[in-house]
Amino acid sequence: MKSKTFVMMFVAIGCGLVAAYLTARLTAKGTSLSTVPVLVAKEKIKAGDVIKDPEKLFIEMNYPAGSTPNAISSFESLKNKIVNKGLQPGQWLTPDDLSANFGIDLPKGFYAMAVKVDASSAAGGFILPRSRVNVVATIRNRNNNGESARVVTVLQDVLVLAVDQQSIRPEDKLAVNTLSTATLAVKPSESQRLTLAQSLGELRLVLRAHDDDAKVPLQPIEKLEWDNGSGDIFSEAKETFRVAIAKQDMAVGQEVDNPEDFFDVKELPFLPEKAITVDSLGELKGKVVKHPIFKDGFVTAKNFDANLVVRATPRARTHVMFIQNGGSQPIKHVFKDGISDVPEPKAATAPPAKDNNKGKGSETEKEASSADENSGK
Repeated sequence: MKSKTFVMMFVAIGCGLVAAYLTARLTAKGTSLSTVPVLVAKEKIKAGDVIKDPEKLFIEMNYPAGSTPNAISSFESLKNKIVNKGLQPGQWLTPDDLSANFGIDLPKGFYAMAVKVDASSAAGGFILPRSRVNVVATIRNRNNNGESARVVTVLQDVLVLAVDQQSIRPEDKLAVNTLSTATLAVKPSESQRLTLAQSLGELRLVLRAHDDDAKVPLQPIEKLEWDNGSGDIFSEAKETFRVAIAKQDMAVGQEVDNPEDFFDVKELPFLPEKAITVDSLGELKGKVVKHPIFKDGFVTAKNFDANLVVRATPRARTHVMFIQNGGSQPIKHVFKDGISDVPEPKAATAPPAKDNNKGKGSETEKEASSADENSGK
């Protein structure tokens, strides 16, 4: 009996060892298959950040399968995506935490700004996304002192980004029936001017042709019968003003060492409010900015601590006339202050008089010689 008992004990111990070995192998094999790679943040990432280079912001780590549901494991899945929530080091993301929607497409250096409009103030609804417009403001007198309203062209050639919440131009429509806002692409300085114009009066958007990018100097008007003369070649002589316009933003304390790098000079038929004139950019050399100057803005005396005065130069009276003589080609004459730029033709010279004594020179000479001889006697 004892020998039989020992045999059974050894068999049981052997089976236990085999079972333990097999269990260990299975457990080890199962562990190696139950981890998955997950991308986790290496540093703090703010909500709204754009992931341009995922390898610099994330690292790959192994997590037990099922412990990180929907976690992102591909660097390519993160590239050029916006993070919707803030991340701490060691946190992972899911596709719901990312977005590829960058919002409205803005040109570099421009802001998006909405203005209130309706069909009557937006060219009857023909203003659509990607249209180009002028912004005209009617500024009414608030003092009730009898002065009339002023009409000012605030901005020219402005891109319309969206109409209401529609940023894509419809292919099957030329106009919209109703609208309440138009979102414009404006530069930083233009956003200030547009905000001020909205607070002072009513705005209208004037639709431009798709290929028209000209910016015409337009003086504010207060009377209907007043003609500012811009573009009218038959207008009376008016004064023009040479004004300096900034090419870039300039901060307080900046010295104008090379004016051509900072300013352009334009000749206008009117003087913008508070602007100063310059005969040449050399007058601004060495000046120090006392108040900020914004790109595309006019330079005022407030910007510089200098004695700058307003000057004007007379503009010539100009008209054009085409003159045609008979069947010849018409000649264009441009008259400035009554003087044509085409030189007058030279007066025709009379042909030399015919010499009736031609061929009789010998007889005439003989007579003269005879007369001299007689007088000598």
